[in-house]
Amino acid sequence: MRKGKLIYEIGIDKRGKFVERPNRFVADIKLENDNIVTCHVHDSGRIRELLFKDNSIGIKKAKEGSIRKTQWDVISALSDDKEDILINSSYHRYISEKFLKDKDLSPFGECNNVKAEVKYGDSRIDYLLEKCNEKIWVEVKGVSLSVNKKAMFPDAPSTRAQKHLRELIKIKEEGDRAAVLLLVFRESNTFRPKWETDPKFSELFYEAMEKGVEIYPVQFFLKDGKIMYEEKEIKILAKEER
Repeated sequence: MRKGKLIYEIGIDKRGKFVERPNRFVADIKLENDNIVTCHVHDSGRIRELLFKDNSIGIKKAKEGSIRKTQWDVISALSDDKEDILINSSYHRYISEKFLKDKDLSPFGECNNVKAEVKYGDSRIDYLLEKCNEKIWVEVKGVSLSVNKKAMFPDAPSTRAQKHLRELIKIKEEGDRAAVLLLVFRESNTFRPKWETDPKFSELFYEAMEKGVEIYPVQFFLKDGKIMYEEKEIKILAKEER
């Protein structure tokens, strides 16, 4: 049995079976009573290894009174080894903030201030941590793809992720610390960028490492609708190990 520390409680209201994904924003899910509900998919990745016909999907009802086209959200999907995997990126902010504010867990230790969505140039960086006289800029990426316990990102080409790496390289060159926090949601022992999907991001990933951008893959898992932190090392594979 996996042991971990509770980070954030999401909650899952129902489980159903995946029917189809008409577009990247919605999925049709069949419930136990055979009713089909259309759910919002808050993940721009392909996640085809999790969203396939008849796979078990965890969903959550939208807040009462909210005005939206769909009244359900996709939260999770079962992997082939029956691990429930978070596939809703709207929770990355809450998970990462809880983690970064926990001085015993965060790789940055205790910080004086943790600011979210801080403007840098013409864009925003997920977090600016202030620690004594240091500034640490942190971008967060959620990782749901893992094959043979080898976590990979991204599972679809991402010009946005490329831009973030370029910004972090620039920040480091200007004298502040810069880091990427990888939220790994499927049990993994290693991590590498997915060259097959986005070679440009992969090149930038190793360039960023060489220039001093810190990379932290962190293991989480979903249990009974709760996000748990698991203390373990996830090794970043060298460029030649891809």
